[in-house]
Amino acid sequence: MSKYRNHHSASIESKYDPIEIANDRKNVMTNFFIKISSTMKVLFVSPEVSPLVRTGGLGDVVGSLPIAIKELGIDVRILCPLHRECKALKTIFFPKTGTVRLGKDKIPVRIGETTLGPSGIPVYLIENDSLFDRSGIYADSDGDYPDNPTRAFVLSKSALLISQITGWSPDVYHAHDWMAASLPAYLNSTRPKAKRAKAGKSVLTIHNLEHQGHCSFQDFVRSGLPESFWGIDGFESNGSMNLLKGGIQHADKITTVSPTYAQEIRTKQFGHGLEESLTYRGADLLGILNGIDEASWNPQKDPALPCPINPDSPQSGKDACKESLLSEMRLPATSDAPLFGVVSRLYRQKGLDLLIECLPSLMSESKANFVILGSGAKEEENAFRELAGKFPDRIGVFIGFDDGLARRIFAGSDFFLMPSRFEPCGLAQLYAMRYGSLPIARKTGGLADTINHFSRSTGTANGFLFKKPQPKSLKMVIHRAIKLFGNPAQFSKIRMNALNSPCSWDNAAKRYAEVYEWTMKFHGEEKQGPDRRA
Repeated sequence: MSKYRNHHSASIESKYDPIEIANDRKNVMTNFFIKISSTMKVLFVSPEVSPLVRTGGLGDVVGSLPIAIKELGIDVRILCPLHRECKALKTIFFPKTGTVRLGKDKIPVRIGETTLGPSGIPVYLIENDSLFDRSGIYADSDGDYPDNPTRAFVLSKSALLISQITGWSPDVYHAHDWMAASLPAYLNSTRPKAKRAKAGKSVLTIHNLEHQGHCSFQDFVRSGLPESFWGIDGFESNGSMNLLKGGIQHADKITTVSPTYAQEIRTKQFGHGLEESLTYRGADLLGILNGIDEASWNPQKDPALPCPINPDSPQSGKDACKESLLSEMRLPATSDAPLFGVVSRLYRQKGLDLLIECLPSLMSESKANFVILGSGAKEEENAFRELAGKFPDRIGVFIGFDDGLARRIFAGSDFFLMPSRFEPCGLAQLYAMRYGSLPIARKTGGLADTINHFSRSTGTANGFLFKKPQPKSLKMVIHRAIKLFGNPAQFSKIRMNALNSPCSWDNAAKRYAEVYEWTMKFHGEEKQGPDRRA
């Protein structure tokens, strides 16, 4: 086994009971109190950051979590490529330049600085037009960029140049997903073992294990990483290079975006081939539930909405938003029929094919209406178009993406559908609840952690969950939601529960701060027993 993996976690798995560890973690977080060192410095390294440039949840997290972390007194900054979408930003470049060496190539980079909106958090942008001045972050209409491995190496190695170019040195490098996953290995390769305890530490966050960064052995050779980092306990996976696997092997601590997902990915069903590595690193793997930017997602002040929604008295605002949304989607105004919303990428993970199979029978069995916003797999796009054509008074479909329309769907719908086959955390269900729409989702990942299923008692219920990824199960829970809608008092109570569901980044920021503290305090063989847990 690799020395970088073995010394982190092997002994604790045999010495401590996993349930005992989980309970202890819960107690630690319940009694959370930590004094952050005023000198703690953390660098987020990510291929995207909202609102500068994003494709989905990864960008949203990197664009909002640092704001909450800064509130704890941590000096947090972000490193991201200067993509074409960032060109219009006001960026000041440092006079020093850098060079990333990959094989025989010397790749020049410049580092520019802008800020993350009004937060004032510095965002460092890596300029190399041949690598990053493109129409997409990872792909274009022809598919994934063939030089994505090179682009990932440059992102990761540029993080090691930050100190010499900017004069600011991170204590912790927080890498996000596969494109930054080689950074922990580069850190381990560039610092002598005797100095590692005092060198910068690494945290790797897995946002979606499905995306791993598969490339070739030739890419590994070109990366400049030591030969010893190859192999089954390194970057090698079925004869190829796997960037995320290497990051898992080398990171000091590993997090993912919900507690349930952190457990799921250690199983064959959800591990996407990396379950053994994640199980082995289990003592250093922690699930921390995502939050959302409550200032950006505020139904009382959202300019995209036709009417504000008061969380303390939502009825009039919800009614106005529903009426406006039905009109926008060219559906008849019907206040007595429930409206179900969808905002999603359309591909198998999201489970919208289950809804496609349900909709024809739901049209005859109920008065419910549906609005769908999304794009992705052509067969799903076409299927939704065909259904909208067959039922033009009941189903409204917009193929593509429109942020304003997405917000109006959250605000105008009574229920929000997320029948995902797996979902690391999910943010849409949090947006929906924040805007008073009850989520209906499969019991998996972060959906299971954020949605309390309604059965008989309203209690703390804020939505619906179903277990089996089957059309029959989805249709059954939709009928339960329709029945709830027919009971205004119960429906109103559960909607209030949803509106008051916690969704801020505050708790997550404290947990990440503790991970950073653990990472800085303990390293390698210095870690002993329970102190090595995260």
